Amino acid sequence: MKYLIALAACGLLGLLTHAGAHAAPGAEDEDQLEALLRREVQGPSRYAQSLMDAPAAVSVITRQESAALGHQTIGDMLGRLPGVYLGNTRSYSNLGVRGFNRPGDYNSRVLMAIDGQRVNDAIYDQGLPQLEFPVVAEWAKRVELVQGPGSSIYGSNALLGVVNVVTLDGADAPGLSVLGSAGSRGQRRVEMHYGATDAAGGDLFIGLNLQRTAGETLFLPELGTADGWIRGLDGERQAAVLAKYRLGRWKLSMAAVQRDKDAPTAPYGTLPGVSGTRYTDRQLMVEAAYDEGWQDDLRRSLRLGLSQYDFRGRYVFGQSPDVVDRDEAYAQWLTLDARVLWRGLLNHELMAGAEIRTSPYGIQRNYQVAPYESRLDSDVSQDSAALSVQDQWRLSQHWQLTTGLRLDHARGFSPALSPRTVLVFRPDERQTLKLMWARSFRSPNLYERYYDDGGQTQLANPGLKPERLGSAELAWEYLLASGQALSANLYDTRLNRLIEQVPLSDDPDAVVQYVNRGRVRLRGLDLGVEQRVEGGWLWRASASWMDARDEQGRRLSNAPTWMVKGHAITPQWRAWQLGVEWTALGTRLGRVKVPPACFVNAQLSYRIDARQSLALQVDNLLDRDNLDPSSPDAALSAIPQSRRAWRLAWRTAF
Repeated sequence: MKYLIALAACGLLGLLTHAGAHAAPGAEDEDQLEALLRREVQGPSRYAQSLMDAPAAVSVITRQESAALGHQTIGDMLGRLPGVYLGNTRSYSNLGVRGFNRPGDYNSRVLMAIDGQRVNDAIYDQGLPQLEFPVVAEWAKRVELVQGPGSSIYGSNALLGVVNVVTLDGADAPGLSVLGSAGSRGQRRVEMHYGATDAAGGDLFIGLNLQRTAGETLFLPELGTADGWIRGLDGERQAAVLAKYRLGRWKLSMAAVQRDKDAPTAPYGTLPGVSGTRYTDRQLMVEAAYDEGWQDDLRRSLRLGLSQYDFRGRYVFGQSPDVVDRDEAYAQWLTLDARVLWRGLLNHELMAGAEIRTSPYGIQRNYQVAPYESRLDSDVSQDSAALSVQDQWRLSQHWQLTTGLRLDHARGFSPALSPRTVLVFRPDERQTLKLMWARSFRSPNLYERYYDDGGQTQLANPGLKPERLGSAELAWEYLLASGQALSANLYDTRLNRLIEQVPLSDDPDAVVQYVNRGRVRLRGLDLGVEQRVEGGWLWRASASWMDARDEQGRRLSNAPTWMVKGHAITPQWRAWQLGVEWTALGTRLGRVKVPPACFVNAQLSYRIDARQSLALQVDNLLDRDNLDPSSPDAALSAIPQSRRAWRLAWRTAF
């Protein structure tokens, strides 16, 4: 199957390339090509640069596509990009990249950022893509996925990639826009945003999102309830806010989110079918940034960010009398980042940076409520510092060489060097070929090192060592004058000292511990084609072959070997527009072998007038019974994913 997919995709790319090479572009085609050539990204180097010249393979999805497809979350947007697959444990969402998505992981190996500011927290290193994320889809100008290692720019956690969410400015969305929606399973949502500019050059954007759902009624006979059904225990609630103000060289921003989730899968041996087991996550990010722009050949910037994360977990283990355990985690961290760019040397663009990060609080607690019994009360501070340099050297009209190096030193660990070398060949303005090599690292987080609930479910391991990763990649992109873009990305990645949660015995309820488990190798190929012409059809399709194995040559769990996906958006016809997206991925291993999954979502929208629109969104249109491999905390062979759901949304602008 995977070879047929790759063969068909290669044939499609070849046909389109042949057609584009022999088509005589008209004036409209030339305008479309010019727009494609002007595309910029910020993720690869943390400043704006041409996507074709950027020293990384970057996939981008824009606000226009996202709105036409009815996306609500950043995860919805990421799911349209090559090599990415999403999942859900019914407690938290998760993100798979290049066939790597460990069950029970909190996405600690992909760095998530909002306008370049790190989102991953200081307890779990988590940066989850759905309602846990502080930004919703309507506030994103675009989402950039920088494939491969990114530690030479971002430090720890940027092992497999970097997701940079570029948010709207006030000038991008002037005035007040309000959306209200309702749908199946008690879905209710209100989203509003306001943008404005003033005569002094100030730019303001504010967004607010409130939503909730009662969730699904689930048939989970493995949990042992009387009739096998779990009712009223899958609810989810979220509140998020984003505020930005820019004046001249200064920018102030704030993002915050609170997400509450009921846990229907009886995690960690809690009572099945009984209410009260739930999770609450809160995150706040504040940043002040100064960027003076280019002054002759020099550009300086400074960013000061303060973030905090708060987690509350409640677990019901017994009734009459009540036996309730609680988890609490709290962290606060301060980040100071300074960068200097200089292009005074002919054909060179040099960047030097320094970063200091301190986390004075890293609190983890676990206790039984009544009678009170404390099992964990840990408070560990963290400090790190980093220096980085990068040189982008224009060797000739067609060749460019980017070299970078970052040195990170975190208290308690040896210094980590993260180099990057990227050779870019541009045979003409429409084509780019990139050969990339990089090394990256991830330090073990506080949860992996210090969480210990007295041996009830998990033991601590303070001696964990950082993960190390090396990767070689070859990426190609070709722009057709008629508005199509073709891409291919071949990679070979080796991860050493993988940190993995393992049971300490063969007992199904065995205590677990995080340990360094050896090596993992990820190899694969992503092929893509997309139409990027505004005002007409918008579509894209991709095919991925992935091979993720451990050092014994065994396939990793939750690692599909193939995936195909795509979407199509019609032009507006008599005020109507249709957007359809689809994803199919192969079998995955877990406690049981999970069969192939298939998702089809659709949105039909109608523009009432210049200020109002209606949209009907249907998720899992075919009502497929898709499964994900089970997570370590759940006593299930597999996790059922969401069945068909609908919602009706009305938007008005003022």
